[in-house]
Amino acid sequence: MENTHSFTLPRINLAGVGAIKDLPTELLDWKLQKALIVTDKNLIELGYVERVGTILKSLFITHDIFDGVLHPNPTVSFVERGLDCFNKGLNILKRDYGLIISVGGGSNHDCAKAIAAVATNGGSITDYEGYNKITKPPIPTICINTTSGSGAELTATAIIQDTSRKVKMIITSPELTPILSVNDPMFMISMPRQITASSGIDVIVHAIEAFVSTEAFPITDSLALGAIRTVTDFLPRAYENGNDMEAREQMMFASMMAGMAFNNAGLGYAHSLAHQLGGFYDQLHGDYTAVLLPHVLDFNAVSIPENRIRRIAEAMHIKSVNKAQDVANIINALHKLYDDIGIPKGLTQMGLNEDDIEQIAANAFDDITTFVNPRKGTMEDMIGILKAAR
Repeated sequence: MENTHSFTLPRINLAGVGAIKDLPTELLDWKLQKALIVTDKNLIELGYVERVGTILKSLFITHDIFDGVLHPNPTVSFVERGLDCFNKGLNILKRDYGLIISVGGGSNHDCAKAIAAVATNGGSITDYEGYNKITKPPIPTICINTTSGSGAELTATAIIQDTSRKVKMIITSPELTPILSVNDPMFMISMPRQITASSGIDVIVHAIEAFVSTEAFPITDSLALGAIRTVTDFLPRAYENGNDMEAREQMMFASMMAGMAFNNAGLGYAHSLAHQLGGFYDQLHGDYTAVLLPHVLDFNAVSIPENRIRRIAEAMHIKSVNKAQDVANIINALHKLYDDIGIPKGLTQMGLNEDDIEQIAANAFDDITTFVNPRKGTMEDMIGILKAAR
């Protein structure tokens, strides 16, 4: 039986300490006149946006700034305000935007990708919920990353919160893939401890879910296992000392590896449930995925081949014994890591209301990240995982 795969990521990916210095060379031949920067006020205060602006000015590219990503989990209203900014900018100097540049983490990247898509496809971002509904190429997007976790700078997906429905929409299309990503650890030094922990732990969840996905294949396997090993080794160091440049750079590489893996192999129930918990309570996404993963892994174990469990254990430096013991040891190691970096103990601590569980489970059941989970569950299973993770 034929079983083919595709592998998608940005055409150019600049990575490593000082990688931002290579951006002008990549932009030089584009002959751009105008760009829109999508970011948030905190990154303006930290000076990162000014540094990008200086690069654009050196190339005689004018730019405007949309700093309306007001908190994690970008909403439909953020996208709409960004589009207003985009459309107003079109009438200034009679020059169209040739590029959208996001500076920040996953929230800023997803908002930028959504603005870019609607700018050329029209309508509302809600029209594109689901898979492959974007038909016209968006405005080209560059993502300059300031966190190690989301992988959004590499992916063909934007996650936008529809507050009217309390749903996180998953919008996926190859057209959404940025044309260029920049991962420079120098832009990540100022990440607060809580963000380092939450975004960093999401990397190992991305990697584990991609590795056990029904769409996993050798390329994504290698990337996922590399990410698991690197997070195990370097996340505690990055958390303890944000100025540890080796740890920052290694976590950056782990995030990129996991992002490439899940962009092409998909995710699973930890993410489908975490997305929809975020739609209700607007807490840090990585904390949700972390709390859920042990329970999802326990649920999925019966459908995961023994050799895959063994390889996860070995990537986490756990001596393999047998499948059941390896699953238990992986879960114990995850909890130990959570304790070391201050991850919440359960969903109740993060605002879960018992009355919302059924609706959250229903929303998660329709989330497209459920499709490649290794074990096909029911609504009752989703409810059971949420209750177990309380």
